[in-house]
Formats: sequence, structure tokens, C-alpha cells
Amino acid sequence: MSSVQLSLLVLCFVVPSSAYMTNYACNTTQQLIEGQGLTNTGDPAKVEFFCKDFVQYTAACDLDNDPQLGFNPSCNNTFAIQVFSNFQRALSVYSCGEYSRIWTCDHCTAAYKRWLCAALYRRCKNNDTTVTGGECETGFVRTNERALPDCVMATCSDVCYDVVRKCPVHLEFRCPPVDDQREYNETNCNNLERESPTSARRAGTSAASPLLPSLQGAMAGGVALASLLLRTRRA
Repeated sequence: MSSVQLSLLVLCFVVPSSAYMTNYACNTTQQLIEGQGLTNTGDPAKVEFFCKDFVQYTAACDLDNDPQLGFNPSCNNTFAIQVFSNFQRALSVYSCGEYSRIWTCDHCTAAYKRWLCAALYRRCKNNDTTVTGGECETGFVRTNERALPDCVMATCSDVCYDVVRKCPVHLEFRCPPVDDQREYNETNCNNLERESPTSARRAGTSAASPLLPSLQGAMAGGVALASLLLRTRRA
């Protein structure tokens, strides 16, 4: 195992062994930027908002430290940059051209960044005119059975599986099975402002399946490497 892979594993292998209590708050994009002193307009005196191209919605931010990590990764711009930098280092080890004749390293990088932003900046159902339902409960108890409070929208499964499709298999990026809907779903989910595969099929346009049959064996072994950088939970 390379030192880059090892550093990723140190960051990512965090599976909750017990329940813990946490609280969420919904923040507009402007609140996220101002709260961390960031910029989305190219101000050279400030750090750029890493997810500015994807997070254009009210985000549900966890207010408490993750007891396993010892810090709070939710809505954390610095953490997002660090994780993405480690991913780029890991990707540089492989030749994307040898893995696929269709997808390039640029495709892989874009898909991974989209997933990372969705994982770090969960979409809040409150204060969002495009979605309904959910009040952020106080003292939400996170368990393996219930990973998100009602105020947080699940991420679309295709956001995760898009990384699987477009990145070299050697990265071992894995997603939960499509029937595991604790943090992911195929309907009423956060697709980061892109048309969902379900909607595309209804409209008569083509859309890739969230789970390619040829990848089912690769998915069965649990979540590993980059997909666990944010703790995609497994029972």
C-alpha cells in the first residue's frame, strides 16, 4: 500500500461503533461563505469556497464534533480541500486511459468533487423553496439505523455511483447498495441542481443506471477508501 493510500485510509476508516447525539443548523450559501471568511468571487485576499460550483442551496451543517474524528468535518471548507488534495495524489498514481476509453481523469475528478461536496454539504429541507418537510430536531441521535435527521435531504445514489463509473477501479471507491437508503436515495434526493436520472428517464433522455451490473461484485465488499472519507455508513 502506498503512503498516499495509507494517508487516505487514516482519514476515512471511521465507522461509528455507538450512537451519539448531535445538532444541525441550516445555512444559506452566503452564510457558509461569510462564516468561514471565504470568497466565491475570486477575492485574492480570501480562500475560495471549494464547493461554490455545486452548493447553491441551503446546507444542513452538523454543529458538533464527530467523536470518532475529533473535529467537525461538516460544511468544513478546509477539510474539503485537504480530502480533495489527497484524492488527487491518489489518482495521480494511475493512468485513467488504461482504465477506460470513455472516462478521463478529468471526468473522475469532477465526479469525485461533486460527491465530496454533497457529502460535506448536505441539503437542508428547511428554508428551501424547492423541497418540503423536515424540522431539525434538537439532540438528534445518530445511529447505524438512522443516519440523518428529518431536516436533511438524502443524496442521490447516482452522485456516488458516478464516481464508481468514472474513476479507476484501483481507487476502490465504493457506494452502499442501492437499497440502503439511510443516506442515499433515488427520488426526492439532492442531485446538486442536476437533473436526476429518474427525471431524465421520464423525459425520454438517456441516463446511466446508478449501478452497473459489471460493478455489482466490486460494490459488495463494503465501503472503502475515498467513499469513507466522510463515513458512508454501513451496518
